[in-house]
Amino acid sequence: MRHSSGVAIAFAVGSVAVVAPIWISIQVAWSDALANEESRVQGYASDLVRRSEEAANQLNDAYNLLNAAQFPPCSPEEIALMRELAVTSYYIQAMARISGNQLTCSSLGTTEPIDIGPADLTTEYGAEERYNVWIFKAQTHPLLVVAKGGFAFVVDSSLEADLPAGAPDVSVGIFVPSQPKHTIVATANGGIDSSWLRNIPKGSSTTFLDGGYVVSEVRAQQADTAAAAAIPSVYVRRQLRPFAFIIIPPLLCACALAWAVVHIYRASLSLPTALRRAAKRKEFIVEYQPIVNLATGRWVGAEALVRWRRSGQLVPPDHFIPLAEESGVITLITECVAEIVAMDLPTLLRIDPEFRICLNLSGPDLLSFHTLDLLEFMINFGHARPCNLLVEATERHFLQGEESRTMITAIRERGIGVAIDDFGTGYSSLSCLQTLGLDVLKIDKSFVETIGIDGATSQVVPHIIEMAHSLELVMIAEGVESEAQAEFLRKRGVHYAQGWLFSKATSIASLRDGLQSQVLAEGSEVLLGVG
Repeated sequence: MRHSSGVAIAFAVGSVAVVAPIWISIQVAWSDALANEESRVQGYASDLVRRSEEAANQLNDAYNLLNAAQFPPCSPEEIALMRELAVTSYYIQAMARISGNQLTCSSLGTTEPIDIGPADLTTEYGAEERYNVWIFKAQTHPLLVVAKGGFAFVVDSSLEADLPAGAPDVSVGIFVPSQPKHTIVATANGGIDSSWLRNIPKGSSTTFLDGGYVVSEVRAQQADTAAAAAIPSVYVRRQLRPFAFIIIPPLLCACALAWAVVHIYRASLSLPTALRRAAKRKEFIVEYQPIVNLATGRWVGAEALVRWRRSGQLVPPDHFIPLAEESGVITLITECVAEIVAMDLPTLLRIDPEFRICLNLSGPDLLSFHTLDLLEFMINFGHARPCNLLVEATERHFLQGEESRTMITAIRERGIGVAIDDFGTGYSSLSCLQTLGLDVLKIDKSFVETIGIDGATSQVVPHIIEMAHSLELVMIAEGVESEAQAEFLRKRGVHYAQGWLFSKATSIASLRDGLQSQVLAEGSEVLLGVG
């Protein structure tokens, strides 16, 4: 009996000696794993609050600048300032004047009132907020509109709630803590249970377990905003598995999550936002379309053409340039192109000091004096002279108003040539040529391709050429694809041409090699006869 009792006691003690360390180790491991997950989920919430405060600061800075400018409401000066502020802001998509429930004018160039409905709430700082607002044509998800002091700011709240790669089931949400029902502004990955939201002091945080989730809430120090993040507690238990089960599943999960986050993230982005990010990430590249002297066949210049390399694939310009112009992002793209050209210029000018690069300017570029700084940068960084640059824009952009004319004058005063692009496609071309100070006329491809073909527009090219001669403008014909077209233009005194007959748009390396070969064979030549 005693033996049996001794065996039982020994068994019990032995069991305790074996089980207790395991149990304690499990508890310690559980506590450590829980602490790790609490720290991680609090990091998500803190990051969301940081981004929300950044968005609020950008909004306040923009409001203060607009308010301090005191431009007449909806004046060209105020709209230009709105557009400049929107383009340089990460979170603000657009800015507008608001009256009642209508946007009366905006940085997008809209002049017709846009009804956005009544405010969903008013923050403790007096700002009116509206959710589920649809404004952009290419918009894929609702936007947030914040109104203050007669100004409205369109914010992409999905940027604030965007998640980095991490646990696949993490849920996040941004809400307004001053509201009794804690109105949720934005969510991601399934959203946040309203029962998780707590009343906590400003600048504080709390983390807790609730309903199988590790939940963290962080409230901003100044802004009327807070964020919550939650992750299933199953991730705590997974850390207790053997080494192989800990390492392999997270690795596979991380790969799948990275793909899913990137896929969902890109699909949810509005195109203007994607373009803005592409400009900041330097996703745009430049190809060069050589400009040829029709009399000698020699390359004397090149037009810089922007291309968007997105996820390893080139996006055609006509798929993004119109929307980039509409949203104002085009100025960022122009800046990217200018920086690339400035880096390429020294290579080309060492071969031919008279070589000229043509840079396309958009409507917004002609309304911003930052364009002059950009051209000065290209000259200085590229070790170039003003005569090595030629800027071009379409007739539609030249006719925007007095601001465009002022910009044209300022550019030409610096010794940089100005060309009108796509000439002949507008509705007041003759008036444009007579009133604007221009150096070069580019004949549009749609007219060049009618040469030698009987049709209603086949006689347009001779009239354009005659007009340009009378105004003493240098001419460049676009889209020349046959020797017959080149000969027709050459006989009528057209100076230069570009098109597939001579070369497709090419890389800087191919342009350099081709120019080097021609210079070695034929010697130097003055480019374009302008400036």
